[in-house]
Amino acid sequence: MNQPAGWYPDPGDPSLVRYWDGTRWSPRTAPKFSTPPPPPRRPQPTAKEERNGKLLAAGFGLLAILGLVVAAVVSGSHSDQDDAATVAAPSTTSRTAATSTTRSAAQIQASEQAAAASASRAAAAAAEAERTNPASYEQVNTRDFALIARDPSAARGRKLVLYGYVSQFDSATGTNQFRASVDSQPLGSWYEYDHNVVIKAGDRGLVANVVEDDLITLWVEVDEPLTYDTTLGGSTTVPSFRLNMIEVTGAK
Repeated sequence: MNQPAGWYPDPGDPSLVRYWDGTRWSPRTAPKFSTPPPPPRRPQPTAKEERNGKLLAAGFGLLAILGLVVAAVVSGSHSDQDDAATVAAPSTTSRTAATSTTRSAAQIQASEQAAAASASRAAAAAAEAERTNPASYEQVNTRDFALIARDPSAARGRKLVLYGYVSQFDSATGTNQFRASVDSQPLGSWYEYDHNVVIKAGDRGLVANVVEDDLITLWVEVDEPLTYDTTLGGSTTVPSFRLNMIEVTGAK
């Protein structure tokens, strides 16, 4: 029934009217032909009830506000913790990354050092192979050797094959160098070798079996000229050579 609130014929007793409150029938009835009583009124709250109601509403309002404050505090605390965790996480990551970078740099440095050491060993081995390879030495003519003997500094480092004999090898010269008379070509007689030079052996073992008056073939590198005192009290400057290999071919 979709009627507004009011008095209507009682569906259960045609001689009565019953009050319809807009949603359902009320228990109030009246004779059908009499003047219907006014609709029921809700009882008005007393002053005390009204005051209690206001206090109760105020209490609920205060509780609601407190609940909002507590929720805000809890939310802020969680947010701070999340922020702290977020800040701490990059710090840990940064330390890990830094450690990883340090290890990587150390590994790279070690690898580079190992590669450099290997390259150095390879270069030294190649140089030694070249130093002991007779084919890597020049055999210049007599005139070219005369030019080298006159200005050895200009030819420093050149590798030559020389022939001659040991002219002095004693306590005056020392145990790892000697004087020799040489040329760049093998000559018929020992007295034809007329270039006075000093031969210096870095390894004493190279000249351990060499003595004065030996006929020799030398594989040398041109070095700076050397000045030494003579037996007559003066001094002389002669070409000097670093000895790499030597062969004793006889005696004069």
